[in-house]
Amino acid sequence: MKNFFHSTHFSLRHAFLFIAILSVLRLIYLLFIPVTPQEAYYWYYIQHPALSYFDHPPMAAYSIGLGTLLFGNTVFGVKVMAVVWFAGINFLFLQTLWLLFLMFKPQLSNEQISRYAFFGLVLFNLAIFTHLYAITMVPDTPLLYFWILTLHFFIKLIQTHERKWWFSMGLAIGLGLVSKYTMIAIVPALFTALLLKKDLRRYLITPYPYLMLLIAAVIFSPVIIWNAQHHWASFGFQFEHRAEKLKPFTSKYIIQLFFSQLFILTPLVFGFLIDFIVRLVKNRFRDPIPNVLFISGFFIIGGFLYISLKSLVKMNWLLPGYLGWILGAVLLFVIQGGRVNKWIKAGGYFSVFLLIVAYLILLIPNMPLGEGNTWSGWKDAAQKIYKLQEQMGGKKQTFIFANSYKSASLLKFYLPDHQDTYAQNIYGRPALQFDIWGTPDSLKGKNALYIFDDRKEYKNDLRFVTQYFDTVFVKTKFEYTFMNRWHTRTIYCYEARNYHGRN
Repeated sequence: MKNFFHSTHFSLRHAFLFIAILSVLRLIYLLFIPVTPQEAYYWYYIQHPALSYFDHPPMAAYSIGLGTLLFGNTVFGVKVMAVVWFAGINFLFLQTLWLLFLMFKPQLSNEQISRYAFFGLVLFNLAIFTHLYAITMVPDTPLLYFWILTLHFFIKLIQTHERKWWFSMGLAIGLGLVSKYTMIAIVPALFTALLLKKDLRRYLITPYPYLMLLIAAVIFSPVIIWNAQHHWASFGFQFEHRAEKLKPFTSKYIIQLFFSQLFILTPLVFGFLIDFIVRLVKNRFRDPIPNVLFISGFFIIGGFLYISLKSLVKMNWLLPGYLGWILGAVLLFVIQGGRVNKWIKAGGYFSVFLLIVAYLILLIPNMPLGEGNTWSGWKDAAQKIYKLQEQMGGKKQTFIFANSYKSASLLKFYLPDHQDTYAQNIYGRPALQFDIWGTPDSLKGKNALYIFDDRKEYKNDLRFVTQYFDTVFVKTKFEYTFMNRWHTRTIYCYEARNYHGRN
């Protein structure tokens, strides 16, 4: 710590250069990796532009739409906006940390703050999630941007008490909700912070917090309109459907969640967050600014920790809450004289090692990761399936469907003509957004190619498929292995004759 903070000359220019180099390297990296199933699904979304969609609000799809408008229907076009969003997240993290040091220790020089802020930026980028969601265009990426933007505006409100920040927060919250519904968790955090901070409490009897909510609601209203037009399908799926999955208390899910968070944060960043909470407790939560940072993540992290006692919680669901906590961890660690000891250095090296491994995984073809590899084989299989379809009269006589929305989306993306593909909706099973799009009457009487792979997540639905066709039989299968030795994926192809339709 002494060597870094007192012997190294840093300015904000170095931090901006760090963000720029990181972003350029990521853009180059995108040229060599495959698209993921979720990205292919959101790319499929934007082929049918709408106010919103079944699984999620539309921001991820709109981002992919912008990327593919600029760079075509390529992997780079699908992913490029993730790099842009995360460059913005890094910039906001740096700027917010600068503000926090100014507020907490105004006697610090610009050079000192630059060194501290750069340290925080590096620590932030030693977490796995700051790289995973910088190269994967999914709803979490813009959600993280608008979450930290809202937090940044709230810190500006604390600093200046200027009313304009209320309107800025309303804009950020609304766009965050258009990214992912979990943005709503920042609202109780903001109101709790207002209650606990004396000089902000008076705002509760002014119209500004409520105008903030009104602005957010107006921006979010297209998603509400879409839901109203589709029998509240998305809200029902995300809230009512998931509530039905809650089970009696079990320790299994919270243990899984613990290890997933240890991985996605890395042990180093996870340890810094524990240190942050310990320092708050030792100080009896006396410092209002660190308290605000803690509260910003309390509701989303605490809420999902509670749910993990009864149901599976995915590792990415807690991520927005960590933004404020990492800011707070850096702030207290530096201000309270923390030192970079051998354990922190070892944690830093281990984090770099994990990041290198994570980046290599997508570069190495057919990496045998079991259920974790969701992408290998589909590009090659799509070309072969297209040739089979051509032998069967082309898409005018034969359509293609799969047993999952992910497989169907990957096939559409990788097929040479990007023709429409179909999912479980073909044989009467729930298929998320594919149910909204429906099945054209023109498919009736056609033959089909039914595609599925050997992932355990999606079962072979032949018992349902056979009810919708005259005959269904094995056509071929495609095997994918690592170094011609370790199994990665088997993709099965069945021929189905004379589709009866859904009626």
